[in-house]
Amino acid sequence: MNVSRAARVRLVAACAVMALGATAACSSSSSGKGAADGVITVTGTTGNLVANFNPFSPSALIPTHGLLYEPLFHYNQAKAGDVQPWLGTSYTWSDGGKTLTIKIRPDAKWNDGKPFTNKDVAYTFELPMKNKDFDQFALGLTDVSTSGTDTVVLKFAQSAYTKEYFVLGKVDMLPEHVWSAIPDAQKKTIVNKNPVATGAWTVQSVQPMSMTLQARTDYYFKGLPKFKQVRYLSFSGNNGSNAATEAGKIDWGGGFIPDIDKNYLAKNPKFDLVNLPLATTMLIPNARSGPTADPNVRKAISAAIDRDFISKAVYSGQAGPSNPMGLLLPNFQSVLDPSLKDAAFDTPDKVAGYLTAAGYTKGGDGSWSKDGKKLSLTLETVAGWTDYISTGQMLKQQLAKSGIGLTVTAVAYNQFTADQYGGKFQMLISSQGFTPVPYSYYDQMLDSRVAPKDGRPSTVGNFGGYSNPQVDAALDAIAATPDVSKQQPYFNRIEQAFKADMPVIPLFNAQDEQEFNGNHVTGYPTKDNPYAGAAIWLAMDSGWVAARIAPVTGGKQ
Repeated sequence: MNVSRAARVRLVAACAVMALGATAACSSSSSGKGAADGVITVTGTTGNLVANFNPFSPSALIPTHGLLYEPLFHYNQAKAGDVQPWLGTSYTWSDGGKTLTIKIRPDAKWNDGKPFTNKDVAYTFELPMKNKDFDQFALGLTDVSTSGTDTVVLKFAQSAYTKEYFVLGKVDMLPEHVWSAIPDAQKKTIVNKNPVATGAWTVQSVQPMSMTLQARTDYYFKGLPKFKQVRYLSFSGNNGSNAATEAGKIDWGGGFIPDIDKNYLAKNPKFDLVNLPLATTMLIPNARSGPTADPNVRKAISAAIDRDFISKAVYSGQAGPSNPMGLLLPNFQSVLDPSLKDAAFDTPDKVAGYLTAAGYTKGGDGSWSKDGKKLSLTLETVAGWTDYISTGQMLKQQLAKSGIGLTVTAVAYNQFTADQYGGKFQMLISSQGFTPVPYSYYDQMLDSRVAPKDGRPSTVGNFGGYSNPQVDAALDAIAATPDVSKQQPYFNRIEQAFKADMPVIPLFNAQDEQEFNGNHVTGYPTKDNPYAGAAIWLAMDSGWVAARIAPVTGGKQ
């Protein structure tokens, strides 16, 4: 499915239907209202809805980040360098990147009517400064202070220019009057059913098969949001959501539709598709333990894969090629090591050399063994994600040709996220990216300090637990200067290390199909106007888009 992948992490779950007919009924029941009634119906998720809007929880529902809780600025994930005021109005760096001064808007309110203040911002950042359990982005704060009514000053232990996106664009602002009353030990576990937040929406209802958000009439962006309600539906898998989307019952969808030209776009002249590359689909191996802790095993797996075949077979070629540095191109072309511009993946003839170097021997049946155990791995994905399941089955066939065993296991979404965030897996198929900044792209993928550790899960990344002190040092060096020319040698070092270690195994650019029913909605991001990432599940961009997308006046229902 074209949903969750690593950074698509906080997904809604709903509408667990048993068959296609039941799915159609589920979506039809919500289609009596439409754009004319100010209701936008969206989908792109799987599982059962549990009313959890805790911004610290890995199981928080999609609207938590962006539609309910908001960051200080909008960092457009579809257009690097495009930063817009949100709860903040301006910011300046000083002291060599160790001090960040932020100005906030004076007119925002929490949905309980209390004003949003700089003391709320200060409280939000004091949490990760005082308690590392809340420092999910490894910010390294040393001091937080306020000045007047609209200013917050953050100080860092070292230059933190490249923490800017995390600080200003990823951290949910919290109401001090609510969260300060909750003991730190409980902050990550409460479900927060009725969140007090600054966003454009409030929670109206959460049911096993759907969720409805109500537009605020006092939102500080005047004239927004343009819809009165957002109704989320979810399904047991791609087949159900596709049937509803193809029937025109979904206004904004994020499901993978095979042969989308025929099965969706050709069905109605106003059906539209937005496919902006935002991430790389990857295999995430466990780099801490098991066979894939050995880089040679990871490189052998990579060499055995025919990526072009899978892209054409599963995605009709829409998933563009990746590279052995895992660098999302063309988005981050500016930081590509020139010496690697023609780098290509190893081919199956290299598998034997890598596995021999890892201490494996090839048996008469063609399989590889070590210490009496055959090399066999388990690849985990989510039940219902048909594109990833199909990819996994093709990987199984391709690896078998090179003597590597692979079992593909599809589990419930909640189980998948628990395994992913806890680093408890042999190998996952997921996506990495969803950031407008090349530093944060690699930081989330490779920084050992954001990985799951000591029983503490991570919702940030590096789920496989890759650790390379030279890579960590290079990330720190990039963070120490805003000078792109001085950063480049360290990007080169990271890319060279990636190619040498294959900490994760890139497959191809993640196809990112987002379907829009132009009979009902307008004003969504497009290739010509990529004002935000278009994905319904993408934090924080989905909140920016949901407030700005508009009903088509007199639209066909």
